[in-house]
Amino acid sequence: MVKQEPIYSFYYLRTISCLGIVLLHFMSGAIGLYGSVVTQNELLISKIVLNLLLWCVPCFVMITGALLLDKNKELSIEKVLKKYVLRILEALLFCCVIFIIYDTVVHKEPIGLCLIVEMIFDFFLGNSWSHLWYLYLLIGIYLLLPIYKVITSNASDKLIKYLLFIYFVFLSLIPMLEVFRIHIAFYITVSSIYPFYLFFGYALHHEIISLKRYQSLLMFILSSLCIILLTILNQENMNLDFEPLLNNYSSIFVVIQSIGIFSLVDNIKWKKSAWVKKIDVLTFGVYLVHMIFIRSILKYMSINPFLNIPVLNITILVIMIFILSLLVVMALKKVPIINKFI
Repeated sequence: MVKQEPIYSFYYLRTISCLGIVLLHFMSGAIGLYGSVVTQNELLISKIVLNLLLWCVPCFVMITGALLLDKNKELSIEKVLKKYVLRILEALLFCCVIFIIYDTVVHKEPIGLCLIVEMIFDFFLGNSWSHLWYLYLLIGIYLLLPIYKVITSNASDKLIKYLLFIYFVFLSLIPMLEVFRIHIAFYITVSSIYPFYLFFGYALHHEIISLKRYQSLLMFILSSLCIILLTILNQENMNLDFEPLLNNYSSIFVVIQSIGIFSLVDNIKWKKSAWVKKIDVLTFGVYLVHMIFIRSILKYMSINPFLNIPVLNITILVIMIFILSLLVVMALKKVPIINKFI
């Protein structure tokens, strides 16, 4: 087995994406709680920021594909189940327990046997906090990884490109036409865009598909401009509803934007940075715990970030939440058992 060298572009991309997710969830919460009491311009700008951040999760999935679908990576069913799936299940169970305790405490509800029953239902039915959807996605991806690995290990570059083309057309392009009331009868029996991101991350990193820096930058800029325009048009109450092209990971604009930023960051020769590497190790944990701080600040402390100077308020609060989350995860990594999956 070939020992894999550290890929610093992924350290930077995961760190940037993690910070982007904190901002995304913060803006989503702020809009949900205070969107009705802000000006239309503030609401529009907030929605633009929110919609421009959807590339963060796809980039995480693309990194997973680039690393785990590598032909030199040993990936047996046993390893997938014991190392990857089990870790996510443990993290999911931990979050369901912590979040239900948090909700019980803040709502001053009685603690009893029903709490355990509710936690079990949350775990299996996905009724816990909304951001945990990503863990269910990861479990699904990991369970199929041994099969996906067979494809990348044996398929020609041409076949990989063909697969990506089919995924792109049927999972992003054709659904986009529905917005314009154009209904295409053809479909493939794959309902999720995420395998596309998984394989595209592999194809880009391993140069099956090559993009020059200016191409990646152009893709990111143009798709972002389209997202901004569609957000403006959507708020103007046009006859067409552009929401499926905005708040949707299968949106053709989000797909192009995600590919552009992934390729751009991956093509940069980053300098070695010890602190970025240390933050990278904490990003999964930050994803798990950051919503505690967002919910506490926005909902239970009733802090409206749109008052006075919104840009300054949001910047300070998001950075503070990110730092607090890092500190909590650093502490949790010193706790036995929990440090195995956090």
